[in-house]
Amino acid sequence: MNPLVFLLIPVVIVIVASVVMWLRGRQPQTLHSGIDSFQREMHALSPDGSASRNPRRFDADDSTRSPRPDRDA
Repeated sequence: MNPLVFLLIPVVIVIVASVVMWLRGRQPQTLHSGIDSFQREMHALSPDGSASRNPRRFDADDSTRSPRPDRDA
């Protein structure tokens, strides 16, 4: 067999594998897939239902908290 054939076989295998991986990994370009992608992003950014909408605020002089043991009260 010609030595060029031994070099050509791996090149063809790599090209075919690369094309297959590119086809499987590309993003769909339909209108419906764009809408689905947008909805997934909005769902990821939306706050979940278990979290409260208002952040907790603490008073600086809260007397209900116990003093830290490593500091003098």
